[in-house]
This record gives sequence, structure tokens and C-alpha cells, in this order.
Amino acid sequence: MATAPSPPSSHVGTALKEKVLSTPEVLAQSVANMAPSAAMALLPLLVFMSAGNALWLSFVLGLAVLLIVGYCAAQFATRINSAGSFYVWVTRALGPGAGSAAGWGLVLGYLFTGIATVIGFEIYADNFLTGFGISSPDNHVVRTILYLVGGLGPAVMSVMDIRISQRTAFILETVSVGIILILCVATWVHNGTVLDTDELSLKGFAPGGMVVGIVLAIFAFVGFESAGALGQEARNPARSVPRAILWSCGVVGLFYLIVSYTQLAGFGDGGFGKATAPLPQLASVAGLGWLGHFIAFGITCSMFACCLACLTAGSRMLLSLGRDGLLPGVFTRTSRKTRAPSVAIWTVTVPMIVIPVSFVAAGSTDTVLTGEEGTMATYGFMLAYALVSLAAPVYLKKIGTPKPLAWVLGIGGLAVMAFVFYVNWIPQAIPNGVFPALAWPYSALPYVFIAWTAVGAAWYLAVRLRKPEVVAGAASWGEAAGETPAAVLAE
Repeated sequence: MATAPSPPSSHVGTALKEKVLSTPEVLAQSVANMAPSAAMALLPLLVFMSAGNALWLSFVLGLAVLLIVGYCAAQFATRINSAGSFYVWVTRALGPGAGSAAGWGLVLGYLFTGIATVIGFEIYADNFLTGFGISSPDNHVVRTILYLVGGLGPAVMSVMDIRISQRTAFILETVSVGIILILCVATWVHNGTVLDTDELSLKGFAPGGMVVGIVLAIFAFVGFESAGALGQEARNPARSVPRAILWSCGVVGLFYLIVSYTQLAGFGDGGFGKATAPLPQLASVAGLGWLGHFIAFGITCSMFACCLACLTAGSRMLLSLGRDGLLPGVFTRTSRKTRAPSVAIWTVTVPMIVIPVSFVAAGSTDTVLTGEEGTMATYGFMLAYALVSLAAPVYLKKIGTPKPLAWVLGIGGLAVMAFVFYVNWIPQAIPNGVFPALAWPYSALPYVFIAWTAVGAAWYLAVRLRKPEVVAGAASWGEAAGETPAAVLAE
């Protein structure tokens, strides 16, 4: 396949650093964006409420679904290196309209995930400080400082240097995951066994409840695709980017399986449903109450790393859309020293801080707001995942390497993403006995997402009408990978 044309001279100076990130640093992007420690803080309890003893199976099946999407994304990552990731990939297969929708969806996903992590950073950092008597729940000065640290800290690191930000994310996630795994081992020792026969036999589970549990479990994996944004900064993108996408999903999925299984085994059926802060409370059950403070610290680290990853991926998406003329050219400006997309980074940072501070000041609680923002982010990811699943087999056919497996998995991935959206929207209009209608404000969020998508579509159509040549040249910023997919998969 021919290499895409070089960027025109008008864009000289907007280039990112090239070939500077190792495979672990690329992997850190996807892992940090998934925020595994933060996901395990409460999500297993929510899945258990629906799936019961099929908790662990819900995460296994959720992992299988996202590996399908990962397979589709990897078909592009082995062939095209671009900071635009899904936007560029989907455009090459389905055209600029679908590609811009995928990019717009990921912008929503990264922005609102970032907002949720800024809030989460404040919650758990404040809990950590309160545990040592440094703060108190009603200390608004400390809370404001934590909001600023949780938002500005990642932004400063993102602008400084991509290698610094990726290494920081890797270290923070390693610390947080390590603390939680220590808790798992302590729980097994306390129980005297790793086996939980009620869980392994799926005692008392209902298929309908497990389906809802799978939908919830899928939320824990969003962000795994974000390594795709580092296609131009990775040393060997044809190998490291697809590996990061698939390995992050698989390794973190295994972590989810271990932690969710252990939480239920540690509490038992009756105790888990009554938990309000499962991980710290599980530490007390295992006789390690002091570990709860460090769990709060680990989750705080995970939130910081996730915000950092959201800024990295979100800014590069804005850069790519601006580079192609689908967004204002100001987003293409990069730091002369570090080549980081500084304008795009600060554009994402400002709402990440302003939105949660404004809502909390208006009376919204932190925990409720976190759930709302996380749900909004998921809608954006689902749109992008559905489009890349459909795009993969189409693209392979276009370049003359069709794969029957890609068609099967691609259509399967598209169907599952449509089903996830159905579960989170249609029951509002068509009540049924399996999926309960969502309460306010969650019932309004699908319409907010539709409005966001409509704004993106209107903007795209306006650009297409005024500057058809811009749309015709969309997604040209990227290079053909230097290795064949067969060579990559054989390693």
C-alpha cells in the first residue's frame, strides 16, 4: 500500500515527536486510560447487584466483547500509523463522515472520562488525607486544591514531554494495581482457600441479570483503544500499538476477573451487597484495615494516570481533526520544545476542571456526578467502537486482503455496541421486564449524547459544503506501517 502523502508545508512545525516511545510506554497509555484500580473500586459491586454469583463470568464475557473490538482496531494499527487513530482508520474504510463521527465520539469519551477522573481524584485524595487527619469531608479549601491538582497536574505533565507523561502513568498504575493485588492475596489467606464454590457454580444467577452485568462490565474496559493515538510517537507502531490495544484489554481483563472474584469471595453473597466502599472494607474483613488508606492512595494514583491518558489521547484527536481542517487550525499548534499539542491539551483541560467545580458548587454530589460523567463518556466510546468494528472488514476488502474472520467479528462487535446503547436508552421509551428504565438524570443522558453527535454532524456538513476539498483530503495525515501484519502477528 502506498504511503500517505507528507504533510503540506503549511503544517510544518505542528508535527509530534516521532519514534520515541517504547512498547511499555505505549501500553501504559491504554492501561492508564482504563484506570483499572479505579474501575475495581465500585464497579464489581454494581455488576453483582444484577449478575449475582455470575459476577466473574460477566467480566469474562465483557472481556471477550472488547477483544473483538480490539481485533478490529488492530487490523488498522498494523497498517496505518496516525495520531488520529479511529478517526483516520474509519475514514479510510467508510469515508470522512463516518470517520469524523468516530473522532467526535472519542473526543466526548476522553473529555468526560477526564472530568470523572478529576472528580475521582478529589474524592479519593480527600479520603486519603482525611484518614491521616490532614483534611475533613467539609474542608472546601482542600477539596478545591485537589480539583486543581487533579486537573492541572496531568496537563502540565502532558505539555512537558510525552515520555515523562507515559512513564508517570506506568508507575502510578503499577503502584495502584500492586496494592489491590496485595489485598486479594490477603483475602485468600484469610479465607484459607482461593476457591469459592458458590461463585464457580454460578449459584442462583439469572440469565437476564447476567446480561445487565455484562453491559456494566463492558464499561470497565473503555479507553483500551487509546494507544492508537500514539501511532506516530511509538518507535515501532506496527508492533507496539496493536499489542498495546490487545494486551491492555487482556491483562487488565484478567486483573478485573481476579479482583471481582476475590471481592465476592471475601464478603460472601450477603455481605457484598451491603458494602459501601468494597475495597477498604474488604481490607478490614481480611484483618488489614490499615491497608484501606493505601488503597485510597492507589486509586488516587489511578485517577491521576487516567486523566493524563485522556489528555494525551484527546489532544491528539483534536490535533488530527484540526490538521485535516475539520476543526479550527489552532488545535494544530504544538510546543516548540516538546512538540506536545499544547493548545489541544489546554482546550481539553479547562472543561475537565470547570465542569465538575461548577456542578459541585451548584450542589451536585461528587459520587453522583462521577457516574453521570462516566456514563456520558461511555456513549462516545460505544459510537467509535461500533464504527471501527464495521470499518475493519470493509478496509481489509478495500486493500485486497479480505478476512472472513474480520467480517464475523466486525459485525459481532457492531451488534454488541448497538445492544449496549439499546440497554441504556430504549427501555426509557419501551419498558420491559429485563432492563429497568433509568432514573433522572441518567434517563436524559442518551439525548445529550445525541445532541453532541448532531452538533458534530452539523459541523462536518458545514465544512463539507464550504470546503469540499478539505473533506476530500481527510485522514491523509498518517503513514503506512513498515511491517506486514503477518510479520507482526508471527512475533
